[in-house]
Amino acid sequence: MNQLQNQVSPYLLQHKDNPVHWLPWGKEALDLATRLDKPIILSIGYAACHWCHVMEHESFENQQVADLMNEHFICIKVDREERPDIDHIYMDALHQMGVSGGWPLNVFLMPDQKPFYGGTYFPKSNWLQLLNSIQSAFQNHKEELQQSADGFAANLEDKSIGLYPIELNDLTPIIPDVLTKISKYLDPIYGGIQKAPKFPLPSLGLFLESIPEKLATNLGIYIHSDRQLEKMAQGGIYDQVGGGFSRYSVDSEWFCPHFEKMLYDNAQLVFVYSKAYERTSNLIFEEVVKNTIGFLNRELRDSSGLYFASLDADSEGIEGQFYVWEFDELNSILPYEKHAPFYQVFQIKRTGNWEENKNILFKNHSVLNVVYEKELQTLATIRAKRIRPQTDTKLLLAWNAMLGSGLVQASKGLNNQEFLENAIALEESMIGFWDIKSNLLLHQISYSNQPIYAFLDDYGAYGLFLIHLYNETAKVIYLEKLRKIVNGVYQNHDQLNSLFSFQSNLNAALISNKYEITDSVMPASNSMLCELFFWSGILLNDVTYTLRAKDMLAAVLEQAAANPLYHANWLRVYAEWSENPRAMVKYNPIKFAKNDLPDLRVTWVPILDQSHSFLLCIGDRCLSPCESIDDLLAQFKSI
Repeated sequence: MNQLQNQVSPYLLQHKDNPVHWLPWGKEALDLATRLDKPIILSIGYAACHWCHVMEHESFENQQVADLMNEHFICIKVDREERPDIDHIYMDALHQMGVSGGWPLNVFLMPDQKPFYGGTYFPKSNWLQLLNSIQSAFQNHKEELQQSADGFAANLEDKSIGLYPIELNDLTPIIPDVLTKISKYLDPIYGGIQKAPKFPLPSLGLFLESIPEKLATNLGIYIHSDRQLEKMAQGGIYDQVGGGFSRYSVDSEWFCPHFEKMLYDNAQLVFVYSKAYERTSNLIFEEVVKNTIGFLNRELRDSSGLYFASLDADSEGIEGQFYVWEFDELNSILPYEKHAPFYQVFQIKRTGNWEENKNILFKNHSVLNVVYEKELQTLATIRAKRIRPQTDTKLLLAWNAMLGSGLVQASKGLNNQEFLENAIALEESMIGFWDIKSNLLLHQISYSNQPIYAFLDDYGAYGLFLIHLYNETAKVIYLEKLRKIVNGVYQNHDQLNSLFSFQSNLNAALISNKYEITDSVMPASNSMLCELFFWSGILLNDVTYTLRAKDMLAAVLEQAAANPLYHANWLRVYAEWSENPRAMVKYNPIKFAKNDLPDLRVTWVPILDQSHSFLLCIGDRCLSPCESIDDLLAQFKSI
């Protein structure tokens, strides 16, 4: 029988009434496959996933399909956000099979968990045909399937990753060539990468924002960055009524979103838009930051102070139903005769600008939404009465920590103390991620049977959040927590060629250990950790962390330079800490309040050793300590 009814994952609970005899991932299900000698269907998805819903309705709710699955297979359901370690392994396996990735991810495993075939969404007829074919192959050609599975499993091990490090000190500047290479992939009209579907890729945006002004101007980098941020703010990917971004645009113009809204996207985009506003004072960027934070606080904030994972793409069984409008409905609310400019700016058509006579609000030029505040507020009031998309109520450590860092940056960039207070309150709420019994860090607060201990991205994101908070507040408690984070990484994660495994040794072992280095829609866990170690070396006065960060860069940089689009966070860290090192001033927070420090366009860091007032450093080189602001200004002019 179906055994998902006692799970805590909203995605798994969506499937608890399926006639399929779903089991959660764990020893019971895996032992059952071995004992009965049956192949495993591993089906991975997440609550906000549209095509996951489609396949559930077409196949997993169908008795004929369920009977076939139940008779010949052990059926396991996994929430990819709850168990990203499992998802990493079997998504890599799918790529080895030559299949493009996506969700739902459906992989067939031998009883020993080794994969031999997989795919993403299958229509019902195709799925039935595949089930029969797999069952026949397992019955009649089991040895061949096992050999295939053994081969895929062997190739899943990241044995050669980071095996050929380069010598950082011998490098000539690589960032100009990297930026030239990236520019060839950028859309000159709508911004972002020249392809559809189009993802925001916040790591790439932050890399572009980090480039020194002179170099960025010479290469036209800021033009690319500003174009993407403005076009996204105009587009349907941005919720013009309620704020916040969808996960991606199905087209190249940011027009039609895939309507699911994820915490991690919005957290990172708050950071990117705040950085861009700090550079440009573009009021559109400021408005996006404020409205996105408003959306997060209104729609995804739990009573605990933490933030939920996502909002579904669907409502009433229809993708985007909550967000789109028919002309007649709009006309009854906002008569066209009185609001014609609003209809024109947001490109509202009588026959719809999307499918089935529906309109997606999509601005035809860069204009502040506040200009149409009355109209948008009226629509927000009406929309609030609709059936709302389902909320995935998981509370995930890494995603909450990313939002915390975004809130700190928003406070800095927009000079808004309220956002900093929001970030401080969020960090206080994160006490729930510490398991009281073991004093170990959890990936998510609630769990069904066994705790799910923090993965590498949890450590990296939380550590960076603590660093951002410390730099803004000078509260030593954040450094004390940072020490626990760094120690937890070393104690609970395997190491290979200076890099750390994504999986935690505290969780049950899987068939391979993954070492994540690719920056995609989220920065790679190891690239976050690399930046964390650079900062830890400075803040904790421990050169071993700095040396580890350099070793991590050396292990990955050649690959990053060859494929910069998907190593953007690595390249930003390298640029900011090595090739174009930031000017950093350690200051005594006892003698000087941060608001009283001069505007030198440097990174101000509260100093633990309070025997001096200031210490100006650039990269690894520090000048002699000085005691007055005048002396500091003189030093700064000298460099």
